[in-house]
Amino acid sequence: MSASKRWGIGAVAVLLVAGAWLTAGAQQRAVPDSRRDDKLSALMLAKLASSQRVVSGLVSEDFAEIRRGAEELNRICEATEWAGHSDQIYSHHRTELKRQSQKLIKLADDRNLDGAAFTYMQSLTMCISCHQYCRDVLKIADDTDSIDRVVPIPISEEEPQRLDKRSIPR
Repeated sequence: MSASKRWGIGAVAVLLVAGAWLTAGAQQRAVPDSRRDDKLSALMLAKLASSQRVVSGLVSEDFAEIRRGAEELNRICEATEWAGHSDQIYSHHRTELKRQSQKLIKLADDRNLDGAAFTYMQSLTMCISCHQYCRDVLKIADDTDSIDRVVPIPISEEEPQRLDKRSIPR
């Protein structure tokens, strides 16, 4: 077995575990309340299905399957429903995933298995980064009900008296 096939099989194993983990997490979450959340959930599940199609093509060296999965992913990236947040970092993740899906299409056309596997790994990393960002940054930033205002945390006990004579409750 060639090194590229071993690498591809290893990458697919990692991707399948990640896909199973994401699917299990999606099943444990509560049903979204609004129609917009339903559309986003449907788009995320469609992205997952497209990614699994790419993985299937990578494992079997089926470049047509890789291309179909990448084309689906590209169409999802163009969906206006997915452009729901105006945050620049979120927008960067969206744009980068679209660029990588287009690159996957080209690599499938070129029958470049190693390049397609590498690009797919990059797109998976982008997905994980985006989900971390949305979960850890955007969700906290959007939670305006619990935070009235931002108060800087003093570095030392003396600092509050220098900045203001009032004490800062901690």
